[in-house]
Amino acid sequence: MADTTPGAGEPATVTADPLPTWQTDGVVLAMEIVDGVAYVGGNFDHVRPPGVPRGGAGEVERTGLAAFDAATGALLPWSPVATSPVFTDDVVQTECDNLGNNQYRCDTVWEIKASPDGSTLYVAGDFGKIDGQRRNRIAAFDTATGALDPDFAPSPNSRVRALAVSATTVFAGGHFTEVNDVTRTRLAAFNRSDGALLSWAPTADKRVMAMVLAPSGGRLIVGGDFNRINNVWQHGLSAVNVSDGSKGTFLSNDIPYNNANNRSWVTDLVSDGSRVYASADGVGTFDGRLAVNPDTGARIWINNCQGATQSISVMDGVLYSGSHAHRCDMQTYYEGNGFPETRPHRRFLAEPANTAAGTKQKILHWFPNAQPGTRYPFVQGPWTMANDGTYLWAGGDFTEVNDVPQEGLTRFTTHDVSPDVNGPVQTNFQAPTAVANGGGKVTVKWGATWDLDNRKVRYEVVRSDGAVVCTAEANTVFWTLPNMSCVDSSGVPGSVYKYRVRAIDPHNNRISSPSSPDVTVT
Repeated sequence: MADTTPGAGEPATVTADPLPTWQTDGVVLAMEIVDGVAYVGGNFDHVRPPGVPRGGAGEVERTGLAAFDAATGALLPWSPVATSPVFTDDVVQTECDNLGNNQYRCDTVWEIKASPDGSTLYVAGDFGKIDGQRRNRIAAFDTATGALDPDFAPSPNSRVRALAVSATTVFAGGHFTEVNDVTRTRLAAFNRSDGALLSWAPTADKRVMAMVLAPSGGRLIVGGDFNRINNVWQHGLSAVNVSDGSKGTFLSNDIPYNNANNRSWVTDLVSDGSRVYASADGVGTFDGRLAVNPDTGARIWINNCQGATQSISVMDGVLYSGSHAHRCDMQTYYEGNGFPETRPHRRFLAEPANTAAGTKQKILHWFPNAQPGTRYPFVQGPWTMANDGTYLWAGGDFTEVNDVPQEGLTRFTTHDVSPDVNGPVQTNFQAPTAVANGGGKVTVKWGATWDLDNRKVRYEVVRSDGAVVCTAEANTVFWTLPNMSCVDSSGVPGSVYKYRVRAIDPHNNRISSPSSPDVTVT
């Protein structure tokens, strides 16, 4: 397990070491893990093995949808093709494939959700066909066979961005205003058995981007960029009743709206069976995470770290998030505050999910990073996350993970399954300085480094004759790196030595600094 001192009682995170995983040649926007299979969707045309550049050996076609072994990251045979007609528009379509000459194609998969029993997989987005068969923006697959469901074929008139699935019903939210030529204003429901449009018809005045069923099953929590649900003002986060579509009580007012220059909206919703967690994007205001009571909507805790959060996943008492967090000093980190305004932005964060109501939220020591690419217009990094209790998957528009090339997909796991194998951060771990003090003593000084998922780092000062002359340790984070020193009292007068420093994490992973200049012991 990760070193947990001095934050005794805090939940352990997965390691920050990414596991070998296949890659995509475009953005991944949705994922779901069912019976050991990680299904992913987005806007991509090919996938390839880990470590292989675009167009390299082993690359194969996958158009908008793909499946992988959740435990090994290996590609599986499932390969439906999501497509859409080409259209022309003078307005730039930033979320579609730009083909040039004002021509675009929107075939992106935005959402994937499984039925509670795992037998059916529902996908939604912009596409118009699956494997050449007409499926307007929503489709279903049998997970046992991988086959497209021949009966489930509703026809929303615009993007479906969010799904939630009960034993009998598929709930959908998005940008649409009609389904099967019947008015449905951004919210709709379908019979799971045959795809029939149900009478359930609450309304949202703007886009719905996320939804999750409350653990009780009687309420649907919805999130997005709307201002009104059923014409009742409640911006960004609300609830509707499953029975009749009426607006449910929702007490939280944490998703602010003022004007176009100062507003935020919900991007993702998840539940751990007792609480519901929301993530937000924002302009000049809230874009962190919060936890609410699913039965009342009352806020339990809030994290005001700045930097748009696009995805969240809760696993073993930890809420993981994909974001571009750049300031977090309004939250606590163990005994101190979180990080100040910083670059590069931190693309992944972790925090306790079960923080008590009214308690200031903490961030945990888990800081892997993902470098976003430039092809996708929003340059975010992580856009979606999912876990099966053992493996945490993340997808997005990134091209590197922890400074190593890896595009579109990555995954992490617990220390019990795959031990921590990467040492502290090598970047900027400089050579120490060494000064002879007389009497055979040398003072060695160096700047501390830090570790992605362990707060404690131990240091060994190694003399050029191989002797470890002194040791030290410190709890360090990337935004506070202390200067450290120790004294070598065992040098032989008249000798010339160099010194280097080894940084070692609690799992005995180590890195070494460059050697110091020569120093003569006097």
